[in-house]
Amino acid sequence: MIRILILISLFFVFESEGIAQSVAKQIQKADASFKELSIASAIEQYETIIKKNKNLTADEDQKVKLSLANAYFQVKDFVSAEKYFTEILSNNPVLKGDDLKSYLRYAQVLSSNGKPKEAAVAWKKYSELKDQDKRAEQFQKLYSNLDALTRNASSYKIEYIGINTASADFSPAFYKDGLVFVSNRGKSGPVKRVFSWDNSSFLDLYYLEDLKVLGATEESVASIGSSNQSDNTTKSSKSKSEKLGSDYYTPPTSNDAPTIAHQGSVYINGTQNYEETATVETRKFSKHLNSKYHEGPCTFFHDGSKIIFTRNGNSGGGGIFGQKKDVIDRLKLYSADKKGNDWSNIRELPFNSSDYSCGHPTISFDDKVLFFVSDMPGGYGGTDIYVTRFNNGEWSKPMNLGGGVNTAGNEMFPFVDKEGGLFFSSDGHPGLGDLDIFYVKTDLKTLKASGPVRNAGAPINSSRDDFGIISDAQRQSGYFSSNRKRGGGDDDIYRFTRLGSVYGCRDLIVSIFDKDTKKPLENGRFEYRVKDDKRGAEQATTNTSGVSKLCLEADREFDFVFEKEGYISEKKYFSNLEASDFEPSKIEIYLKPEEKNRKLPEEPEPDDKAEKKSQLVQKRSSTNDSKVFRGVVTGGENSQPMAAVKVKFVNKCTGHVQEMYTRKDGSYEFSRDLGCEYELIATKEDFGTSTETIAKVPGKKLFSKKAKPTYSVNLFDTRLYKVGDVVKLENIYYDLENWKIKGESAKELDKLVAILKKYPNMIIEIASHTDTRGNAAENMKLSQLRAKEVFDYIVRKGGINKDRVKSVGKGETEPLNECSDGVQCTEAEHRRNRRTEFKILFIERK
Repeated sequence: MIRILILISLFFVFESEGIAQSVAKQIQKADASFKELSIASAIEQYETIIKKNKNLTADEDQKVKLSLANAYFQVKDFVSAEKYFTEILSNNPVLKGDDLKSYLRYAQVLSSNGKPKEAAVAWKKYSELKDQDKRAEQFQKLYSNLDALTRNASSYKIEYIGINTASADFSPAFYKDGLVFVSNRGKSGPVKRVFSWDNSSFLDLYYLEDLKVLGATEESVASIGSSNQSDNTTKSSKSKSEKLGSDYYTPPTSNDAPTIAHQGSVYINGTQNYEETATVETRKFSKHLNSKYHEGPCTFFHDGSKIIFTRNGNSGGGGIFGQKKDVIDRLKLYSADKKGNDWSNIRELPFNSSDYSCGHPTISFDDKVLFFVSDMPGGYGGTDIYVTRFNNGEWSKPMNLGGGVNTAGNEMFPFVDKEGGLFFSSDGHPGLGDLDIFYVKTDLKTLKASGPVRNAGAPINSSRDDFGIISDAQRQSGYFSSNRKRGGGDDDIYRFTRLGSVYGCRDLIVSIFDKDTKKPLENGRFEYRVKDDKRGAEQATTNTSGVSKLCLEADREFDFVFEKEGYISEKKYFSNLEASDFEPSKIEIYLKPEEKNRKLPEEPEPDDKAEKKSQLVQKRSSTNDSKVFRGVVTGGENSQPMAAVKVKFVNKCTGHVQEMYTRKDGSYEFSRDLGCEYELIATKEDFGTSTETIAKVPGKKLFSKKAKPTYSVNLFDTRLYKVGDVVKLENIYYDLENWKIKGESAKELDKLVAILKKYPNMIIEIASHTDTRGNAAENMKLSQLRAKEVFDYIVRKGGINKDRVKSVGKGETEPLNECSDGVQCTEAEHRRNRRTEFKILFIERK
């Protein structure tokens, strides 16, 4: 797609070793076209290779089809791209380097083709191969709840306006009483300028002088989604008899055509065998600004006296506009002054570079702050949004808008409204498909974004590219660009009018529990109202699981009152101003029973602490209720139960978090879905945080018929550690006068390795002790050898960094009993002194 290509330089490395010479030359020629960004030519060559070479090897077939899929992806022919990606990636090929991004592109293609479930699977595969890219998790969450971005569609009316043609028309900008926009509509004359990317014409700026001509007439606009063009009401769903893809909102899918995918470059730019003429007259914006190069998105000073616009650089050699290889003319930002009826004094902005691109400008209403897009070094992904301030006639050094806005993907086409709200498009934030339009508030004084990034939702966004929006600050009306009508490079400009709320509602899950038993409360009644709103309160009740699901008006603050007979009522403040677009917020309320209704759990109070621990385990052994997960948190050198430890139980399926503090016996308990994996997190001040994964229980039965558990599988002991703890390693045995670890000791050392992996910042000291028999000096040497043996096991077999482990021999200097020199002791007493301990020297504390 031209509008994206002229901003992003795409380079692919192709390898041809091991391919027969005749086929290899064909592939090398196609690769060269791809590398030079002559994508139309490359696609034709790849298609010809497949058609004329029926006996391609498996490696050749994979290489050509994967290259073809990526080529179709670049020109937005997602139906064809899906065909070839599916052919190759469904076989789980071994990919490496940049080829791994094929899974990312496959996920984006599936999403744009209206297949969110399949896209979620592709995202998961990509995340497994590229675990440093965290986008996959968010996209998977969105695709499980797409309704969050489509439920407010009836609040907007979308209209297809009469300035559109069969060519690309996009990125409108307000100017005087009209619009300036970008188009590659064909030129008359003896010389036709053609762009080798997709054989389309070059981009220029065009002008619609008066927006009033876009009145609600049949010729100038086509209303989308309304039941009647003179009626502002919108349909909540499509007519059953209406064919999918027959309107401008829903693009046709592969199910609407007799073939799965188009073949060959003839379909690339989406305009073959298709004609459309504008019904509203427009003209070239400026003979001085429009040149033999691309002119792209622009912005105007509020009085119309200056323009800042995008143009590909006219310095350097060739690249996509010439014949030199490996050279790309970068996008640059230019400014010009209005003089008479045209523009003059065209000059580059000072931060342009031949090493990277700058484009897509938008300026604040006070003409002081400029946002633009660049792929300059030091960014977060492909293209990022940058900001600069105009002060005393000079532009400041551009600043990256930060990781809250910019992602590992591409952010582009920014627009700032009169109040500093920033719209932009992105394929890195979770959306409905390809580029979606997003919104974030910015502080024009600090030049930083504030608050969450919001997806504009349907119908402004669709499964195709949506970008280049301009709007008033309240989002009452405006214009945007999209290729939703026919896909590919056929971009069109749409008008939107807001009829309802900006965002609709956001999900909230309310859970109510008994504060003493931590059990969910059925039929827990509560009411809620918008804070400081005169409207009456709404009411809701929890279900049998103690849960109630709500969808609350977006960007509001609420007051909740929770009540249940026999319990003390409780009030709660809640705000969804910072809430996610698609992840439900959660409120967990623990109601305290009235004194007469309190039933506190009985706790045994034995005198001996060791007996208490065994009774605690035995008590939990008596239950077979596997849906209640119980455990004990211990700590200290003697591993005693610990009270007041904060424990979280996180459902990895839903994200739902249960939380409580351990009782005085160190115990806790949570409700559990056996089909889900959980994360158990225990924290206490001055102790290292314990994080453990609780596996889901396969099937309905906890054990096979042969299994005979002696205790409840719900019991899970968690141990916390702090600096200074000395922990004895049980069952680490040595023969007398020997330092070699006995075979049965390996399991215990493996436990120590697991602890070190669980706490990656923990540093320990291994100390080995002997009994008091024999020569003291020999015993010291023996203990040093034993400590070194443990050290070697942990480092070599366990894979622990040696800098995290120190070893020391203590000899017979620290016996645990009275078995000193000259004292008669049993073999068991001597064996007790032959021990290995580890002392915690450092651990990251809460």
